[in-house]
Amino acid sequence: MTATATYTSATKQLAVTGDGLPDPVSYGTFPNLNNPNAVTEQAFAHTFRYRGGEFGVERTFDDNTYFQSGFVISVNISVNDNALFAAQTIAPGDHLFFIFSDGRKQRFIFRGTTFTSIAGECWLATDQRLDLIVADSQTIPTGTYTYYDQRNGRIETPLGAIGVAANGVVFYNPSAGAGGNPPVGFQWNAHYPNSPVDFGEDSCGGHPESTGQYHYHDTHFIDCWKQNSAMANYNDYYGSSQFNGDNMRHPDGHSKILGYCFDGFPVYGPFGYDVPFTASQTTRFMSSSYRTRNIEIAGRPDYGTTAQNPPAGSLVQDWEYIDGLGDLDFHNGRYCVTPEFPNGTYAYFISIDSVGEAAFPYMVGNMTRESINQPANNGAAAPPAQEGGDGGAPPVTPTLQITAQPQSATASVNTTVTFTVQANVSPIPGPISYQWYRSTDDGFAYAQVTGATSNSLSFTALGYMSNYKYKVELRGPAPANNASNSPLMSNVATLSVSGIGGGQGDTDFSSTAVKYDTTSVTYDAT
Repeated sequence: MTATATYTSATKQLAVTGDGLPDPVSYGTFPNLNNPNAVTEQAFAHTFRYRGGEFGVERTFDDNTYFQSGFVISVNISVNDNALFAAQTIAPGDHLFFIFSDGRKQRFIFRGTTFTSIAGECWLATDQRLDLIVADSQTIPTGTYTYYDQRNGRIETPLGAIGVAANGVVFYNPSAGAGGNPPVGFQWNAHYPNSPVDFGEDSCGGHPESTGQYHYHDTHFIDCWKQNSAMANYNDYYGSSQFNGDNMRHPDGHSKILGYCFDGFPVYGPFGYDVPFTASQTTRFMSSSYRTRNIEIAGRPDYGTTAQNPPAGSLVQDWEYIDGLGDLDFHNGRYCVTPEFPNGTYAYFISIDSVGEAAFPYMVGNMTRESINQPANNGAAAPPAQEGGDGGAPPVTPTLQITAQPQSATASVNTTVTFTVQANVSPIPGPISYQWYRSTDDGFAYAQVTGATSNSLSFTALGYMSNYKYKVELRGPAPANNASNSPLMSNVATLSVSGIGGGQGDTDFSSTAVKYDTTSVTYDAT
């Protein structure tokens, strides 16, 4: 096969290599009328953390106990815990996934300080208690729990490669970026069937970009995989079992894994178990919770039929997430058991509608469940040299170069620490944009530092920040003259903080005078 994968259990790293071609699956004719690019082989190689069988980043509040009375599970929280909500580190609309000591697993939607009595929601009843609403009434002794949140999973799904299919072809998100000259402030949905703009995709939902890299935007590739039993005859995983002749499904009807998102979670086909945490013979389509907006958002041309007034759904911004509309969350995944993970996992599911047509967001939602480890240049080879318009030498492709990497630093508590990167564009100078990222869990996942968009990052070092890690993503120059290796990620710099506390003394973690409980098991102040 044109793609291989190697998993190292000690490091939980999945290494994927391939040539970027969809063999043994066929693809369409390129170049074509709407796509001038030819499909070429790529020397693809990328390593990322594998999270199959996991639920995300594990957390705990200071008092790791709960008590259920009737339809309410009450979770005690400390002053420190409450600060997470007060600062909207955990914000209304966020999802919290709990695993209780009695074996129950359930996702709850946080509603802030607004009272709720709806099962599957939770609210901050007091500054010392989080109330979780459940469907089953009971009174039980105090138990314990673990919860998983999305504090490191609020990164918008980037343009370019966001995952890789089992045949080595990369997944892209639905956006065509700046391609096709969309209205200002908007992006075309690259594979919307009623769009007035055609990006020359084939029947498999794929097409090549300027590098020659073939990639999938939507879910029609699964139909191509089934044709002539292409994947079943080539791969034991798909060929060893099937459901009513469909080798992309297990004998019980649940979809098989079709690939992996670069945040490490598996991407399944469209069928999942009817009950998330019960493996059964009852499966159904995992429906998307996105829909087209009834009213255009500000600045959008009126719904119509032309490129100047495109129909609803043809722009990425036309789509909105409605919690509970379908089976899948706003990442286009869910917590559930699967044949590969009988104890449960978080997983993405490709979304198609009841008649088998691809449904937005197709594979991964507008945000990924955890931060994406995106390959440089989408894992593709550099664009081929183009002949100059005057018949002379081909133009030189600019390259981003980091001349000074961010350096690890040791700072005393309450002093200012600064991380800096130096870079240029060579041989043709141009502007560079920056975005800093921070990890609070020893590099497990990174989140954007809001407003940190210069070549340096300065802040006050607090006691709890010791071992925080920082890196910066560089992009540039302008898209018309974009560097071949843009975006480029810097090395990781680690912060060490000497001293205790963060403000008024050894029991105070910040200048806000919120007391830090030094007896707590864990505390994450992101």
